[in-house]
Amino acid sequence: MTEFRTQERGFGASAVFRVVSAMATTTLASQLPRRERWILLLIDGRRSVTDLARLTQRSELDVASTLARFLRRGYIESVQSLQPLV
Repeated sequence: MTEFRTQERGFGASAVFRVVSAMATTTLASQLPRRERWILLLIDGRRSVTDLARLTQRSELDVASTLARFLRRGYIESVQSLQPLV
């Protein structure tokens, strides 16, 4: 539960991510367990945590945990932090 509280402060259910451009998604995906690979392949810079949870039929907490691991490993980055404020 502590890990989720840390993630909750870092990003919410509406957070959107994209795969770091330098990463070869298919190469990276082939090295991941199926549960993580599925999420990685669905990350497109438009889908939120909620969208990913719905598409994978997993809880938002489970998806957020996977995304947090991806963030720590440098596989993905937040789209919101890259967009200029209008």
